Amino acid sequence: MSNKNNKKQKVVNSKKKWKDIKITKELRDIIHGYIASDGNVSSEGILTVDHGEKQEKFVQWLYQKLEKLRTDNTISTVTRTDKRTGKKTISKRFNTRTLLKGFHKMWYQSYIDDNGNTKYKKRLPNKIEGFFSSTFLAVWFAGDGTKIVGSRGAKYEVTSLTVDERHQLQRLFKKKFDIDAVIIRSGESKKGSPQWALSINAPDYDKFRALITKIDLIPTIFPYKLHRLGS
Repeated sequence: MSNKNNKKQKVVNSKKKWKDIKITKELRDIIHGYIASDGNVSSEGILTVDHGEKQEKFVQWLYQKLEKLRTDNTISTVTRTDKRTGKKTISKRFNTRTLLKGFHKMWYQSYIDDNGNTKYKKRLPNKIEGFFSSTFLAVWFAGDGTKIVGSRGAKYEVTSLTVDERHQLQRLFKKKFDIDAVIIRSGESKKGSPQWALSINAPDYDKFRALITKIDLIPTIFPYKLHRLGS
């Protein structure tokens, strides 16, 4: 066989190898939890992880967890300059391979903008109940969650969701974990639009805390998001 044919066969074998990857339940729930908060998946199936320097440990955690889905390229450092202010920001970034088209299909709804271009808007998947697990809650909390200051509780930022989607999450907390999540108004944006949160209050906090600390993410990288046990 010629060198040219050998190279072609290697490419074919490499593509087959990546297409045959089996995603475990834990990895599936990590991906869903990340998409629910900060993650973006392109229509080609590429998940981009991109965070500021202060969250470098989170990027490293995801880099390790997503090992099966990414290349061997190291995490890159990206510098951006704001054209208006001249201020520079630095972030840490990596991408997966083009393996997650199914996740894009689940999480994004297409629409046509005013210029006739196809755009995508994130929405809650119809089958979210199937992966609404402790792992999902932990990764989602890493991006969109925080502890409530002044009382023993926690909350998720849910302003970007529709009213129906907020109520859907509220029902899932009750159905799957017997947690009474409460939809609360959490302030206003700079433009005056209302902001919303899904709050887990003191009676259910310890139960919720136990769920999101089943994996190492929150205790090791985001301990400041937790109230102390029994406090």
